Amino acid sequence: MFKFMKRALYIVLLSFIPLGTQAQQYLEIGAFGGVSNYQGDLAPVAFVPTETHLSYGAFYKFNLNYWFGLKGSLYSGFISGNDDNSTEEWKQERNLSFVSPVQEASAVFEVFLKRYNPKYKWNIMSPYIYFGIAIFHFNPMAQYQGVWYDLQPLGTEGQGNPAYPDRKLYPLTQYSYPVGFGIKGSISPEWNVGVEIGYRKTTTDYLDDVSTTYIAKEILLADNGDIAWQLSNRTDEMNGGFEVLRDDKKYRGDDTNKDWYIFTGVTISRNYEVKGWESRKYKASDNPKKPGLRKSRKKMDCPGVNLKL
Repeated sequence: MFKFMKRALYIVLLSFIPLGTQAQQYLEIGAFGGVSNYQGDLAPVAFVPTETHLSYGAFYKFNLNYWFGLKGSLYSGFISGNDDNSTEEWKQERNLSFVSPVQEASAVFEVFLKRYNPKYKWNIMSPYIYFGIAIFHFNPMAQYQGVWYDLQPLGTEGQGNPAYPDRKLYPLTQYSYPVGFGIKGSISPEWNVGVEIGYRKTTTDYLDDVSTTYIAKEILLADNGDIAWQLSNRTDEMNGGFEVLRDDKKYRGDDTNKDWYIFTGVTISRNYEVKGWESRKYKASDNPKKPGLRKSRKKMDCPGVNLKL
């Protein structure tokens, strides 16, 4: 990861070098609206319709030139997962679920794959990619007998329990690494619209409060209480009240893969002039086609040649 970040920084520094003599630098202020999803132990496949929630945000972007930009954003949404959506019998018996808000602040480096200039009608649309770093806050919750409980303080997998000193309470504010792509176009020299999807690889496996193994009932009851046990092992709700006892030899989740969350949606932004971006109307002379031979000769005052005999 360190090598990747060094390369990213190198690319950012290179982007400050103007591409040509007319560097076009301008600001954008915009808004995002769309949906948020999650991928992890309770949703191995993203974009489950019943686990898709509305999201929104705002961003501030500095366009370094026609190709590169630096963007800071604040996004907010909800994520959720439920074993009811699984086709695997053991997961249905596990019977776990969660919901969590997600608030994110990110800084990303955006790269256009085609020259983009909202004031030049032949360059008003381009696909783009982005990558960067973010800090986010989450708080997984689950419902039991009509009451919602915050899961992190309960230590459902023995976090914070003296019998498991290696299992610490996970922090609710952590880092993620956004990477995404989209397509953007200008509807006027001042306004842009776009569509994008962004995946966030997190540094935690506890977005859903599910990661490793169960712990023995008597240990969890003694130190964390009955609610912790009820929300740790919910097999009785799927077996007519019959509880399937678990211990720390039985996997509750897969701790080899970190969790993801995803923002997908539409952006709209307004451009503000900074440097070398003077306003002008579209003209027929803006056509980037090269002039023909006759026009070039005339411009250089070359004598004509009469080929008639």
